[in-house]
Amino acid sequence: MKKFIISLTLVTFTIPCFAWNNHAGITYLILKDHWKNQTVPMVKVESLNSFLNQERDSIQEVLSISEDWALTKLPHLTKTSEDLKFSPKKNDTNLVPQFYRALRVNPNHKAALYIQSVPTKEGKKLSLEELTTLHEKGKLVNETFISLIEGEMIGADEVLVTATDEPDYDLDLHLFEDNNSEVGKLYGFGTQPFGNPAVEFSSQAPFHMGFFYEPKIIFTLAGFLKRTYPELRIHQFTELSKLAFRKGHSYWGYRFAGWALHYIQDLTQPYHSSVLPRVSAAKQIGVQLVSFVGYQTPKNNMIEFVSGRHTLIEEYQYYLIKNLIQTKNWNHPVASSIMNLKDTEETKWNRVDDLRVNVCKEAYDAGEAADEQLENLNITKYENLYEEGHPIHSILATLLKNMSKHTRAYLDHLIK
Repeated sequence: MKKFIISLTLVTFTIPCFAWNNHAGITYLILKDHWKNQTVPMVKVESLNSFLNQERDSIQEVLSISEDWALTKLPHLTKTSEDLKFSPKKNDTNLVPQFYRALRVNPNHKAALYIQSVPTKEGKKLSLEELTTLHEKGKLVNETFISLIEGEMIGADEVLVTATDEPDYDLDLHLFEDNNSEVGKLYGFGTQPFGNPAVEFSSQAPFHMGFFYEPKIIFTLAGFLKRTYPELRIHQFTELSKLAFRKGHSYWGYRFAGWALHYIQDLTQPYHSSVLPRVSAAKQIGVQLVSFVGYQTPKNNMIEFVSGRHTLIEEYQYYLIKNLIQTKNWNHPVASSIMNLKDTEETKWNRVDDLRVNVCKEAYDAGEAADEQLENLNITKYENLYEEGHPIHSILATLLKNMSKHTRAYLDHLIK
C-alpha cells in the first residue's frame, strides 16, 4: 500500500500546475461587460506599507478571524506560530515582511505599484525584476506592466484586472518544508503534498488546486490530496479586502479582492478541481499495480494524455484571449460567452463556505465532458488559433462562462 501511495504521488507530480494562464485578460472582458452601465470608481494608489501602518491595530484581528475559520474547514491546517503573528512595535516602519509572514505567503513578494497593460496603455514600464522573484518568467515576458505613483488616481477595474493575475507571480512559492526555503521550515504546512517540490512554479500547486469530489477510495489511499489551501487564501484576502473598504483604503480593497478572485477563478478550471478527469478510481489503481511489475506504459500514457489536454487548453486560451482583446473581436463565441451573461445564467456568492458546492463541484462535473471533447479534437499541442467555428471554442466558451459568472457574483457580494 505504501508503494501505491508513493506511485500515485509521482503521478500527481507530473500533472501541470497552471490554471487559467490569462487571469488579467479574462477579467478585463468580464468587467468590460459587468460594469458597462455604471461609472467605474476611481481609487487613490497606496503602498502596502502605508496601508499596514495606518491599520496596524486591525490586521492581526482580521488574520485571526480567517485562521479560526480555516482551522474548522481544513483539518490539515496548523495554527500560525505566535512568533509569526502580526504584532509590530511602535518603532517598526517597514511592516510588509512581517505582514507576509503572518499571512504565511512568500516573504519576498514585492507588491509593486503597477497595472498590467490590458489593453495596451502608455506609461513608464515596470521591469519583471521589480514585479516577481520567479526565475522562470514564462509568459510574463509577453506582458507589459506600467508603474504607478503613490497618490495618483486609477480606475478600480484596472486594479482588479491586474490583481487577479498577481498570486501567480510568486505569492505561494516555496512554502513547504521540502522547498529548500527558510519559511518552509517555519510556516507549518509540512512537506509538499503533491506537485514537484524541486520545480519552482509547482511549489504553489496545493494553494491553487482543490480536490473535494474524488472517489472515497482515492482519498483513502492518497489522503495527501486533501491537503489543499485555496480556501484559506480566499478567506484571508476577502477579509483583508473588507477591512480595507471599511477603513477607506479602496485601492487595497480592490487589490485584495483581485487576489482572492485569482484562487476562485483557478477553481473554475476542471483540471484544478479534479486530479485525473475521466480516469476512474479502478483504472488509476490498476495502472499503479501493473507498474509495480515493470509495465509502465499504461501509467505513462494516462499521465501524458491528461496532462497534454490540460496544457493544451491553457496554452490555447492564453493566446486566444490576447488576440480577442487586441482585435476587439467581441463577437467571437469565447468573448461573447465571457461578456454576455444572461439573467438565467447568473449566480450568487454567499460565503467562502459555499465555494466547494458552487464553484468546485461545477468544475469537477464539467471536467469529464471537457476532457472527452478535447481528446476527440486530436490536437496534441497549441500551434495556432483556429477559425471561430472550431469546436475548441465551444469548450472554452462553456468553461469561461462559469469563470465569468462566479467572478461577477463574488464582486457584487463584496462591494455591496
